[in-house]
Amino acid sequence: MIGADLNALMNCDIVNNVSDPPDPKLFPQGLKTDWIKPGRSVWAYRDGVDRTVEGEKEFADFASRLGFEYNVIEGYWSRWPESQLKELADYSRQRGVGLIVWKHSGELTDEKSVRALFDICRRNGVAGVKIDFFDHEHKEVIDQYEMILKLAAEYHLIVDFHGANKPTGLERTYPNELGVEAVYGMEKEPTARQDVTIPFTRMLAGLVDYTPTNFNPTWMADTTWAHQVANAVILQAPLLVYVAHPANILANPTADVVKSIPSVWDETVVLPVSQIGEVAAFARRKGNTWFLAVSNGPVARVVRVDLSFLGTGSYLATLIRDSGEAAAVKMEHMTMEGSDPLYIDLRSGGGFVGRFVK
Repeated sequence: MIGADLNALMNCDIVNNVSDPPDPKLFPQGLKTDWIKPGRSVWAYRDGVDRTVEGEKEFADFASRLGFEYNVIEGYWSRWPESQLKELADYSRQRGVGLIVWKHSGELTDEKSVRALFDICRRNGVAGVKIDFFDHEHKEVIDQYEMILKLAAEYHLIVDFHGANKPTGLERTYPNELGVEAVYGMEKEPTARQDVTIPFTRMLAGLVDYTPTNFNPTWMADTTWAHQVANAVILQAPLLVYVAHPANILANPTADVVKSIPSVWDETVVLPVSQIGEVAAFARRKGNTWFLAVSNGPVARVVRVDLSFLGTGSYLATLIRDSGEAAAVKMEHMTMEGSDPLYIDLRSGGGFVGRFVK
């Protein structure tokens, strides 16, 4: 990739353009296939885990309250009777929440084994699969990705790959691929420096399942709450899986903003204040709403952000700023325009998020 600045690199579409378009036999409507639904997901993994059907029903309730579309279930689901999986899927679907179930790639090495899993998903109303632990790039693994995606399309299942190599454009050929990890993400407690480097390195290759945002100080490393919310805007995939316990999201003062962050965008602008490994500043638009997210590295600083991306007219703005403590924020509500100056005081590992609704 070649570009005059970080914005040009972020908006470079060469990986997409050199990849094959969707097979019309598998995807007759191309990218608009109605069963492929991007969305946000809860995930019982790091920040509080209840590996029971009742625990996951509670997560389905939380997802519904958040307005999230999915719930990712780790591998313990395979120890349940199939009737319990169906019970959970039915319960979740009634609340507008789809299930995504985890499986180790080592158990899916041929078409028979993949179809066996996908038959279970079809019988019980599961929406998608999370396949993990590929761990290298030998040809048989690269072929395995494509086999899984092709068969998943036949079964109308979305796919999230973990323990995977970086994206290579398969998400164009198989638009049911909504997430690829291939990153040292939030389940590994990354530092602020990592968070402001990844947007301009790994993320250039394509969708990144970073599993962002945790409000538990135990897992936040050297970052702040505002930084953690900014990660959800900046570090993105069409399947946006939150690592935070959903109860902690709902209890956080930023909950209203978090609930409104989409998983797909109409426009992205990387702002000039961005520096690799120092600051990541993204303006992203969905419809008539803009989100401004700034995540800071380990050096405190004050930055001035040009809001001209807003264009003309007034916006109702909700601003999330760093507070005196890492596990706290300052919330502001006001009317703003694109000509207004905005200065942001970023503490070490800090952040900022602004939501601008026209």
